[in-house]
Amino acid sequence: MIPLTSELVAIGKTATDKADAIAQAVDLLTAAGKIDPRYGQSMMGREAVANTFLGNGIAIPHGLPQDRDLIHDTAIAVVQLPAGVDWAPGDRARLVVAIAAKSDEHLQVLSNLTDVLADEAEAERLATTTDAAVIVARLTGAAAPVAATEVPADFAQGFDVVVTGVHGLHARPATTLVDLAKGFAAEIRLRNGAKVANGKSLISLLNLGAAQGAALRVSAEGPDAQAALAAIAAAFEAGLEDEEDTGAAAPEAATPGLTGAGASMACYEGRTLHGISSSPGYALAPVFRFARDAVVFDTDGTDAAFETDRLEAALQTAWHELEELHDEVWKKSGPARAAIFRAHQEFLHDPEMVEAAKALIGQGRSAGFAWHRVFSERADLLGAMKDAVLSGRAIDLRDAGQRVLQHLGRVQSGETHLPTAPCILLADDLTPSDTARLDPALVRGLATAQGGPTSHTSIIARALDIPAVVGLGAGLLDLPAGTPVLLDGGAGVIVVAPTPADTARAEAAMAALTAQREAEARERYKPALTVDGARVEVVANISDVAEAIASVEAGAEGVGLLRTEFLFVNREAPPSEDEQVAIYSAMLTALNGLPIIIRTLDVGGDKEIPYLRMPVEQNPFLGVRGIRFCLSHEDLFRTQLRAIYRASAKGHVRIMFPMIAMIEELETARRIAEEVRAELGAEPVEIGIMIEIPSAVMMAAELAKRVDFFSIGTNDLTQYALAMDRMHPVLAKQADGLHPAVLRLIDFTVRAADAAGIWVGACGGIAGDPMGAAVLSGLGVRELSVSIPAVAGIKAQLRRSSMADNRDLARRALACCDAAEVRGLT
Repeated sequence: MIPLTSELVAIGKTATDKADAIAQAVDLLTAAGKIDPRYGQSMMGREAVANTFLGNGIAIPHGLPQDRDLIHDTAIAVVQLPAGVDWAPGDRARLVVAIAAKSDEHLQVLSNLTDVLADEAEAERLATTTDAAVIVARLTGAAAPVAATEVPADFAQGFDVVVTGVHGLHARPATTLVDLAKGFAAEIRLRNGAKVANGKSLISLLNLGAAQGAALRVSAEGPDAQAALAAIAAAFEAGLEDEEDTGAAAPEAATPGLTGAGASMACYEGRTLHGISSSPGYALAPVFRFARDAVVFDTDGTDAAFETDRLEAALQTAWHELEELHDEVWKKSGPARAAIFRAHQEFLHDPEMVEAAKALIGQGRSAGFAWHRVFSERADLLGAMKDAVLSGRAIDLRDAGQRVLQHLGRVQSGETHLPTAPCILLADDLTPSDTARLDPALVRGLATAQGGPTSHTSIIARALDIPAVVGLGAGLLDLPAGTPVLLDGGAGVIVVAPTPADTARAEAAMAALTAQREAEARERYKPALTVDGARVEVVANISDVAEAIASVEAGAEGVGLLRTEFLFVNREAPPSEDEQVAIYSAMLTALNGLPIIIRTLDVGGDKEIPYLRMPVEQNPFLGVRGIRFCLSHEDLFRTQLRAIYRASAKGHVRIMFPMIAMIEELETARRIAEEVRAELGAEPVEIGIMIEIPSAVMMAAELAKRVDFFSIGTNDLTQYALAMDRMHPVLAKQADGLHPAVLRLIDFTVRAADAAGIWVGACGGIAGDPMGAAVLSGLGVRELSVSIPAVAGIKAQLRRSSMADNRDLARRALACCDAAEVRGLT
């Protein structure tokens, strides 16, 4: 604990502005011999890049990390300002706690302050007391708070559990807990020492600060309390705390040429700024300063009911924006990356946050002021936590909060938001929403003053393959626009005005990887012929016209899956028949004779479209989805089929029905398709089905007699075979398509197709997995439909392999006991 004495507490002071208040605190620290007076400039430097106002009238100014050599001894000083001083728009500080920390000894003080933030009466007492000893005792923990908020007691029913995950109870597992808890009527509480959280509030759970090893008490009260506790206990047992991608920086070995970060940093001749590796790779380009619009709002409201309605409308609008962003990122980077925005949506539905904002509105505040105060205070609490992963979630909360605020205030446009030429983007920090909007073709690298490698922003940067360095300090933002820099993502450094030698070293370090990618790109149009002459077609999964064009450029031999559901999202009504014809025709023109498999509308489960009036189902993955939805919305189905048949005159079209479980569904769908074709006088096209359900596998011999091809959807086949939701945050990483149970289903399907003389493709995730491509081709799958970026690499891999070896690998995989054993095969 930092020793704090009354000599470092100034009572009853006034300040003309924030700078004056900080100067008074600096004078106290300087007089006590704790700091070099120049540390005051560092504190003001921090204010330029961050808001140090915590809430409830408390501010914690502190210096920049690179200036710690100006601190003689770790210390804090307190300046009490009963009348307050403006700290930031809408924020007035009355207790200024200036921190000069050489290490982490000040964290206990911050912990004590977070308790004060939850108690307005206690904050008022400290801001008005005339006895410095009261403040000293409160901040050092020597005395218990006089007016401490009563901590809720545990409920009678409960269980104890230890957090085992390396990153503790952070955003993703906490979101899982909230989702579980909200499914029960019972009240649910979690205790971590003296802190108690509402199990249905994400912010409340994160504020528990439950790191690895924390002993929690989970309790519940209500009609279904026992069931709720059983479900939560099972979730913990299943590995609730773990996640597939922790966001840790990628290993340096992923970047060829690196021999270690230290060696890399030592060899640069130009001026270097040292940060933290966030996403590996190199970039050389001029810098561009990222800027956001400022949002201003009134402090007071005139009508509480009106302001409450405004808040609820803004929350709803922001929720739908996040839903659209989720879909966009899902398309580009997959479900794991898109899950970030599900957590953001959970923030907006947090009951304690909404209740607190409405309480402020009831006191006469505007919706904008109330919401800003609520999410800012809670983000500051998260940001002050010692655990890096938990503190890193503060920016996620600010991101979600700011999205709502934009609908409650007036946006003041500032600098240009996004670059129009290749650059290295500089920012104080980037939210996940900011990062998801970036164009990798222009943004060659990312550099931020704040942030860490475990942030969701870092995860998205790696998904977009953008080299990134974070935590570089405020000095980064002093670089003039257009300054040439070298970004070394693996070493975590920025080299300002790199010398020719610096540039040469960076280029040499990436030469091997670049050569490999270029070789694959040059040969991307070559067929995937194995060394012993077997042919496997490699095609692409796409969602729109732009991706059709990109797939041809990437070397795809056609389209193995057009996800037509993405033509139906982000709009208020379904696309018309003519609109669909135009889209399908444009894709066929882009493909220039290459085949395309158009999957009819596949919604339900994890793909919901509000205007289609989809039913609310207890288990949508086992409900009206895929072909069942099409058959129950026959007008919509017929319209899509008419558009497909009309467009088929432009090129090589195949139609595929999703989620076929029974022969009756296929026969009904084929009957409707034939009626539509006959009405139009269109030529017949090949018709196939997706094999995604175990019942379709078991009936494959009969189904194969009625179609021209099968396409195995390994993602859904895996989740139905293993009874594991592939989007489930706890179970998803176990739902591996290379599990022998799934491979045996695929093998059964291929054998049935071979007997009927039809071909089999695969369009799930393992088709683009190097091991998966080898096993699937060895099982007899003749077409692999993969993401566009994976096309050239998968084709090159197949050309380097022999089909005899792939068949041997598949044979051994079928004999394994689990997915890990399969992945361990060589």
